[in-house]
Amino acid sequence: MKDFSVVHPFIRPLFISIVILLLSACTIFQRPAPAETPLSTNEREQQILAMQQFSIQASVGIKTPDESLSGNLHWQQDSATYNARLSNFLGISLFELSETEQGSAITVKGETYRAVDTSTLLLQLSGWSMPLHDMPLWLRGLPGSKGRDIKRDEFGRVTAFNLTDSTGIVWRLEYQGFFPDSLALPRRMLLQSSDSQIKIVIRSWQ
Repeated sequence: MKDFSVVHPFIRPLFISIVILLLSACTIFQRPAPAETPLSTNEREQQILAMQQFSIQASVGIKTPDESLSGNLHWQQDSATYNARLSNFLGISLFELSETEQGSAITVKGETYRAVDTSTLLLQLSGWSMPLHDMPLWLRGLPGSKGRDIKRDEFGRVTAFNLTDSTGIVWRLEYQGFFPDSLALPRRMLLQSSDSQIKIVIRSWQ
């Protein structure tokens, strides 16, 4: 008769490992939760406009004729004021932008500058620009008062529009993905001008 007293200690951990792997596989292959149907256009946009406080974490890629940048964007909105920081993947700040009751300020390379026209100032300081006017709106999927040639999908969500920033640059903004809840906030967006491209992938809304 075989003595299993030696084999048994090895069989039990192996059996437990197999069970854990099977449970993990079941978790991996579970079907994702079905996407919620977006609210009606008016109700959805009213709720989005009512968002007075929110923050986002996003990945950003910028391509211009002179350089390519990539990094992380943190945007903190508090009513009509906001703070934004774009840093590279090493955590080094590329620029910081703030909008308060006292006006706008941009910090680039450790120096802080104040101006009314932040897009022009960013272009002068960094050599590239973003359509910063109404950015708190278009980050949420709303074209604002200056959006033109607006396109919507079957749910009434804005999928693309044109806008001109304060430097005179014309941008085409396309929403390439939305979060799968009823509010359907943007997840991926692409901005393109005649010579530049900005990709934004929002990882989280809070």
